[in-house]
Parts: sequence; structure tokens; C-alpha cells
Amino acid sequence: MRRRNLPVLLLLLSGCTAAPFAPLPPAAQHAALVTAADLRIGLVVDHLAARERAEVEQAASLRFAAGGTVPRSLPPLATPVAGAVLDPGMDLVAIQARRVAALSLGTAPADQTEAAAALGRVEAALAGLRAVPARWPSEAERRRGLEGLRSLAAPVPSGMDAARLAVERQAALEAGVALLQAVMGQDGRAALRGALAQRHEAWRAAQRGVLEAARTDRNLTPADRIALWNRVQAALAGDPPDLPAAEVVAALGALPAAHAAAGAGDAAGLAGLQAATARLQGVIVQAR
Repeated sequence: MRRRNLPVLLLLLSGCTAAPFAPLPPAAQHAALVTAADLRIGLVVDHLAARERAEVEQAASLRFAAGGTVPRSLPPLATPVAGAVLDPGMDLVAIQARRVAALSLGTAPADQTEAAAALGRVEAALAGLRAVPARWPSEAERRRGLEGLRSLAAPVPSGMDAARLAVERQAALEAGVALLQAVMGQDGRAALRGALAQRHEAWRAAQRGVLEAARTDRNLTPADRIALWNRVQAALAGDPPDLPAAEVVAALGALPAAHAAAGAGDAAGLAGLQAATARLQGVIVQAR
């Protein structure tokens, strides 16, 4: 999942040069938090993609080593197709945050080309979900979410102020975020989370299959079996992929309230997004 290093902090800080030691206004703080959440969600999805690929490939090789049958081709990976929706979807959320921040600082947003491109990528990526079997969002969920994202991508009308823009596009942001959450999976059996759970269980079954094959292999000594047991148990003891995926869903869920708070000038209302972004950082550190 590609992530850009958005230049939002420089933009926001440039609007505060008259009072260099004053805190950023809530809308500007919000834009910085959304940028951080965007980057960290991308890193977590990158981690999930690498882990999914490793588990699929390891499961195939372990089944072969245990004497089982191996399909001619590996199953298609779910994380890249989900990430292709999340990436431009979060771009649109970040663009909306920057627009509200720019208006709060008295500057005009200038990102319409980027917004239109992000919307086009979301539309194309949603069609790509069909390539991987999973409980993806329904057509009704996709329509509602896309309508919201189209509203976020629309140009900012002239004469608009930050508070009014946030209020008028709050429902659109909520719909767009709900679609992104549905692509991740609102529970551990749906969408990407459900696909990753299936991959993980297949990997665990392949690990157990190696132990079963070793149990009856007369070429292995007791010491060999103990060493293999310890290696497999260490591998199985790791956290399942649903833990970091659930943190992404939680971070997405914190976006609507933070957006409303930014429009209202309520810095305290950003606390939920700030905490969710910090938890994402913890996931990233643990994954290294």
C-alpha cells in the first residue's frame, strides 16, 4: 500500500508565522493527526501484506514437506486489493482535513487535481475486490461509501469557511470512512480480516501437519522431534494478524468525531484520534 509523505505540516506551520509560539488551531492539529494516521495505517497494511504473503507461501511449503498435496498456484492475496481501496480513500480523508485546516488559517485549498485522481483510484480499486474471494462490502455499502467519497472529492465552493465545510461534509466523511472500515472488516470474519484469518488458520494447520508427519518419521531422533516441536510452538505462539487489523479499523472509526471537532474548533475532541494514532505506532514498533 503506497503512502506519500504529505507536506501538510509545512503548509500549516506557514500559516502561523505571526504567532510562532502559539499552538496550532484545532483544525490544523486535526490535519496533522490525520496525516499521521494515514501514514501509519499504510505501514500497518504493508506489514499485513508481507505477513499474508509469508503465511501463504510457508503453508504451501510445509504441506509439501509433510507429504501433502500442493495446489498448482497459490491463492490470490487479499491485502493488496484491500490496500488499493484504503490508500486513495485515506487520501480523500486527508485532503478534507487539509481543506478545513487551510480555511481555518484563511487560505484557499488548492488540491482539486489530487482529489479527483484519488477518487478515480478508489472507484477502480473497489472493482478489483472481486478478484479475491471474501466477505467484501455489499453493493449497497459500496454505493453509499462512494457517494460520500465523491462529496469529499468535490471542489470547495467559493465563500466557504472551515466550520461550514466540516458540517456540510460530515455525513459524507462518515459514509466514506464506513466503506473503508467495511473493506478492512468490521469483525474478524469479514472482508480483509476474514481473509487473513483463513490464511492464518491454513498456516497453523500446515505447521501442525509437519508435527504429525514428524511423529511417524523413523529417520528422526527424539532430539530432532523435540527441536521441531519447539520451533513450531514458537511460531504458533505469535499474535494473529487480526490484532493489527483491528487497530486499523479502530483508527478509522476515530476519524468522524475528530473531523467534527476540528470544524467546531474543539481541540479536546481530537483526543480519540490521537490515542488511536498512538496505538497504531505501537503496532508498527511491535511488527519490526
